[in-house]
Amino acid sequence: MRTTYESEQEQLESLQKWWKENGKAVIIGVLLGIVGVVGWSSWQAYVVRQAEKASLGYERLLALVSDGALDEATRQGESLVGEFPSSGYAGLASLIVAKVAFEQNDVEKAKTRLRWVINEGKSSAIQSIARLRLARLLAGEEKWAEAMVLLDGDTSAFNDDVGVFSILYEEVHGDILLAQGNTDEAQSAYRRSLANSGHLTDGKLRRRVEMKLNNLGSTPELAGIPGT
Repeated sequence: MRTTYESEQEQLESLQKWWKENGKAVIIGVLLGIVGVVGWSSWQAYVVRQAEKASLGYERLLALVSDGALDEATRQGESLVGEFPSSGYAGLASLIVAKVAFEQNDVEKAKTRLRWVINEGKSSAIQSIARLRLARLLAGEEKWAEAMVLLDGDTSAFNDDVGVFSILYEEVHGDILLAQGNTDEAQSAYRRSLANSGHLTDGKLRRRVEMKLNNLGSTPELAGIPGT
C-alpha cells in the first residue's frame, strides 16, 4: 500500500506547511480564550512564549528527522506532546514519532502513538491520517475486523471539504477486503472510491484506483463511473 501512504503523506505535508505558517497564531488564539488569574499583560506574554516554544520544538523535531537523528527525534516528539498536548503540533509530532517507530520495527509503539492522535488529536484531518495508518498496520497483522471498525468509525472522513480522505478510506477498505479474498466487495469499495473522486482536479488518486479495478477485471465504465 505504498502509494496510499504517499497520498497520506501529501496530506500530512500540506497540514505541516499550514501549521508552520499559522500554528503560533492558533495557539495564541486558543490560550487567549482562557481567562487566567494573573494580570492580562502577564497572561499575554505567557501565551506568546508558549506559542513560540511549541513552534520551535516542532521545527527542531523536523530538523532531527531530516538529519536522521531518529532516537533524538523520538524524544523531542514525545517531549513536545507531553508539554503541549492540546496543540496541533502534538498531533503532527505523534504522527512523526509513529512513523519513526515503524521504521525502527517498533510496531506496538507506532500503534500507541497513532491511537493517541485518534483519541486526543485536535485536528480531524490529522486524526483521519492516523486512522488510515493504524488501519493499515492492523491489516498487516491480519486483524481485519479491528481495521474495518477503525475505518468505519470515522464519519468525518466522509464529510471533509476536499473529499480526499473519503477516497483514501474506501481504497483502504478495498485493499483490506482484497487481502481477505473478498474480490467482489473489494471492487465495490474501489468503485465507491472512484465515485468520490470525480470532483478532484488531480487525477493521481483516481488513476491508481482505476488500475486496481482493472487488475480485478473491472473497468471504470463497467463500474458505472465515467473514465478519464
